[in-house]
Amino acid sequence: MKKEIIDWLFNIEKIDGIPPNSLIAFNLGLIESEQGFMIYFVGAFEYSEDDDDWACIEPPTKPYRYLKLPDKVQKESWESVLELCKNTLTELENEGSLNKTLIKNAKAITTGFDEGELIKIR
Repeated sequence: MKKEIIDWLFNIEKIDGIPPNSLIAFNLGLIESEQGFMIYFVGAFEYSEDDDDWACIEPPTKPYRYLKLPDKVQKESWESVLELCKNTLTELENEGSLNKTLIKNAKAITTGFDEGELIKIR
């Protein structure tokens, strides 16, 4: 799944370009849609470690900002999907792979389902 996420982030960068330095936080949010579990990408100009409301941003309207998670993940519980995404993103961060993408200058990177608490990756 790591390759799919990195390729997806590169594709977003190819289409949208590098975000301005004023975008300091990014949420790789998780949803369960009619198509299954998906991850989406949004950025914010504000960030608070104590208040997840910074990530209450309108969901993306462009389809390329969503990535359907692999088929093998689709039959898992939402808790397992959350754990898998957290672990995958943490590995990408620890390997330095996220520093090669459009979120390299992020002050904060998080993930989590919209209804739950955010998990800090950076």
